[in-house]
Amino acid sequence: MTPESIRKLAPLTTPFVSSATADTIKIDNVEGGKLGTPVTLKTLMISPSMVFVETSFSKGQASPPHSHDDHESIVYIVSGKVKATIDGKAFVAGPGDTWYNAPGVVHNVEALEDSVAVEVKSPPTKAW
Repeated sequence: MTPESIRKLAPLTTPFVSSATADTIKIDNVEGGKLGTPVTLKTLMISPSMVFVETSFSKGQASPPHSHDDHESIVYIVSGKVKATIDGKAFVAGPGDTWYNAPGVVHNVEALEDSVAVEVKSPPTKAW
């Protein structure tokens, strides 16, 4: 097995996932970097070309600066407020705000309030 095949997520066998039955886990790292405290990650859908996840952060939680060469992602803030740092530039994002993480670009997020974000990663890659 190659490192890429280990990280690749298999598509779900159903076209519908109820929020109540979505796979929900606590994660304590992203791209091998430790999170200060675990965050809740809910896998909402996995297709052959993308994964759609929901992440819940408590105020003060942050991901370490990291990058990934094997996928890109788009993040949308559902609730709360976060500081997103992308390639050294910081942005404060609230409900309705969106950003793009390009492959190979260093980024991280810090929750300024309890927050919920949804993210699409393509291809469907496990970064936790």
